[in-house]
Parts: sequence; C-alpha cells; structure tokens
Amino acid sequence: MSRLSLDTLIAKNSDLVIDRVVDSEALLIHLSSGDYFSLDSVGTYIWESIDGSRTVQDLADLIFEEYNVDRDQAVTDVVQLVKRLADEGLIVTQ
Repeated sequence: MSRLSLDTLIAKNSDLVIDRVVDSEALLIHLSSGDYFSLDSVGTYIWESIDGSRTVQDLADLIFEEYNVDRDQAVTDVVQLVKRLADEGLIVTQ
C-alpha cells in the first residue's frame, strides 16, 4: 500500500471486490483470493461513502458528523479501517 495521509483519495477496488449490505452489515468478497469480510454498521457507512472522490479526511468528517464522536477518534478509526481495507486489496488509494 502506498503511504496513507489524510489527503489520500480512496476508491473501491471494483475489479476485485463485490459487496452486499445485509441488515446494515457490508459483506465484501475479494474475487481473486475468495476471502470474505464483514463490516459493522459504522464500517458499512464508511464503505458506502467510498466513491473515489473522497479523501481519508472526508470520510473521517462524515463519521464525526453522522455519529457525533470525537474528531480525533473519528480520524483514528477511519485511518485504521482504510489501512486494513487497502492491505486486503479491497480499496485502492490515489
């Protein structure tokens, strides 16, 4: 994964991932590896907000506004999830 910053653009790796949301939980399948991933409701909100035009900071701002959490905690949680998604090949960074 390339170096991640708050200004990094995030996009779903549409060529390698299919997703479905069931009962507020995103289910992701990496087509190349066959691995399955699930996200809780907050992770699902982030996943659904990844559209290729938002940065890590944009996603953290959405979480801050939607869930009324501490801004620093929102950044930390989003960065952690984005790193994991990128490491698994589910998203690409620009």
